[in-house]
Amino acid sequence: MRYRSPKIRIHRIFQFSIFILHLLFLACGCEKSSTNPPPPAGPDTTSHHFTWQIDTLGLYSSYLLDVAIVDENNIWAVGEIHTAETDTFDSLGNWIPPYNATHWNGQQWELKRIPFIGPCSAVDYPPIRAIWAFLQDHILFTNGGAIAVHNGITTQLDCEMNSMLDGAIKKIFATDPSNVYAVGGEGTIVHYNGSNWQKLESGTTVDIQDIWGALNPQTGEYEILTIASERSQIPQARELLQIQGSTVTTLSDSGLPFNLRSIWFMPGKKYYVAGNGLYFNSAIGDPWQYDDSQPLFYKDAIRGNDENDVIIAGSFGNVSHFNGSTWRHYELPYFYGRYHAVGIKQDIIVAVGEIGGGLAIILRGIRN
Repeated sequence: MRYRSPKIRIHRIFQFSIFILHLLFLACGCEKSSTNPPPPAGPDTTSHHFTWQIDTLGLYSSYLLDVAIVDENNIWAVGEIHTAETDTFDSLGNWIPPYNATHWNGQQWELKRIPFIGPCSAVDYPPIRAIWAFLQDHILFTNGGAIAVHNGITTQLDCEMNSMLDGAIKKIFATDPSNVYAVGGEGTIVHYNGSNWQKLESGTTVDIQDIWGALNPQTGEYEILTIASERSQIPQARELLQIQGSTVTTLSDSGLPFNLRSIWFMPGKKYYVAGNGLYFNSAIGDPWQYDDSQPLFYKDAIRGNDENDVIIAGSFGNVSHFNGSTWRHYELPYFYGRYHAVGIKQDIIVAVGEIGGGLAIILRGIRN
């Protein structure tokens, strides 16, 4: 038998250990040298936590149709509000009309009358259908047939669009005071360029329910889309339209139902259409997908700050928020009625509408 000294055995064990460590090093080195990028991160999430306050205004047949948030102490809602003091004659025989707006001043809701006094308005203080606020001293109101420009103190009536309308205006969208769009019944689209109103040919007679636009950072241009829908028509009809300057084009509406009410999007990120369900896609022209996570209530309005901060409001007090990852469906008071419009700005949410029985309702949420 050959004799092997302990030193030789120890040396070979040492060599074998170095060999194993070398293999492990190579394996780790191969893994680290991989060029596969990490998976893309999703959008940051926003908080679902809001403190809610509900106010009701007026008496019989009161309602609110639209809302504009300037800041937490300056919020407008519009519609028609009747009180015990309105709809009657005063001691001098003057008619006391209902209110057509309300303003949040940081402490309470103040009832307001915005005048539409001019040749294109049959009523001095008509119900207001829509509002758009640039600043606290530059607000646009419409009674459906004219624009009232309010500077915080006085109001000037603009009647130029009146003769161009095929149907009453329902919504206003603007990028700045020299680029204003108004849409409404019978496919009506009109545009203000800072000097004059112009009628745009929409190519449809379907009622346009909503309009939204946002700046596309890749193109540097605004994307502006409208949704038209009329389920009572025979045959039923819908149109998804894009406005580019003075040109209106029809987009694919594959996957959408006929009963739709609102549209909101962030260009190149997420597009939503709401009404009889919630539908979404990620690019103009893509098929629309149905979001089956939503409660089976009608969705009257959708707005957002960004793709990770989206709010829906609708029938029976339904309010839902998307934080970039999940939807939160709030257990707020259920009521027979609906929220017609919703707005969100930074950490403020306001939804407005009506309760069956004739009260106007305002839901105000402040993010915690």
